[in-house]
Amino acid sequence: LEGILTDPEVDAIYVATPPGSHLEVALEVAKHGKPCYLEKPMARNLTESMEIAKAFELLSIPLFVAYYRRSYKRFLRLKALLDSGRYGPVSSVQYRLERPAPLGATPQGWRQDASVSGGGLFVDLGSH
Repeated sequence: LEGILTDPEVDAIYVATPPGSHLEVALEVAKHGKPCYLEKPMARNLTESMEIAKAFELLSIPLFVAYYRRSYKRFLRLKALLDSGRYGPVSSVQYRLERPAPLGATPQGWRQDASVSGGGLFVDLGSH
């Protein structure tokens, strides 16, 4: 990490590690004065997220959380439909994700470990 952070050819850092390392890595990025694009969830909890945000704010360095899917055409269309009121107010949402586990995957990967993921599959995948 140090080599990337000190490389003058690197303008910004994309952090795509498990959330358990986001606080440490993001603070290093801020310390080196580089803008950061941080994968979601931002951190394991609100306290860590606020610490990251504060570090970048104090140094006036851009910090972005990777909520890129909201700009996909299908999600923009859905938002426009909901905003139009055509279907009335949204009172609840039911979400179901089903897909087979990848070959060789262990049933208890880092996404199921709250100390690393911050809250399991719902926090990791549900944010989409």
